[in-house]
Amino acid sequence: MRRDAPESFFDRQDTSGSLFQRRHHWLDTAPELCLASSKAGEPMVAEAWEQALQWGQIDDQSQRDLKGLGRQWEVDFILLDSATFSLAGGCVCFPSSWNLQESTGKTLAEVHGVVPHLTEQIGAKIDRFLQRLAPGQSFLRENWGLTRTHHLNHHPALNRPRLDATVSASEVFLRIEHQAFIRLPSGVLMGLRIEPVRLDRLMNQAPETAQRLHRQLSTMPQDVATYKSLSPEARARIVTLLA
Repeated sequence: MRRDAPESFFDRQDTSGSLFQRRHHWLDTAPELCLASSKAGEPMVAEAWEQALQWGQIDDQSQRDLKGLGRQWEVDFILLDSATFSLAGGCVCFPSSWNLQESTGKTLAEVHGVVPHLTEQIGAKIDRFLQRLAPGQSFLRENWGLTRTHHLNHHPALNRPRLDATVSASEVFLRIEHQAFIRLPSGVLMGLRIEPVRLDRLMNQAPETAQRLHRQLSTMPQDVATYKSLSPEARARIVTLLA
């Protein structure tokens, strides 16, 4: 975790406009995959709108609902109810192999239950962090996984190609998920940015990072590798490529 200016994570970074095109494609063609909200999430959508207006990042004339906010922000976002520690909704066009609608309404412990060892090791720390996050503060962190495609949208319903023992270094992508946590009056706004990096380019351009990835994969417990969709054969192949 590290601090940053609250609005900087949500500022537009893609000058080409291609990220917005891809977001709008999924919001227009498959909104049922991208949008979800519980009763607790409804006031938080309004609070997120007000925050975005204060930052000067959106058009005040746009439709003030969840989809409208998702069309204006460049990043995905989740709304966390800090009173019940539950996922209250959000707009996620580029999920990392998880289903927003299935998770909405569940507590963080239930959502994280599929992550090996996470709840028992740091579940209480996560709850305390969300409770103590103060207005005006923003904290950033990263999560990562590996995929066989560069596609940003890895919703389970899309059945993207899986990693196996046949992959080459040009087919494997380190999928970095940048996360931001910002206090809202009724909970926490969590922003998500996806950055896919092709493995062969990572090895050539950032060899120290590739070495750290090699160590992580070589020592990772198998249940954690399984959670990250890495079969023993796929993991052995990628470790060999990195070596």
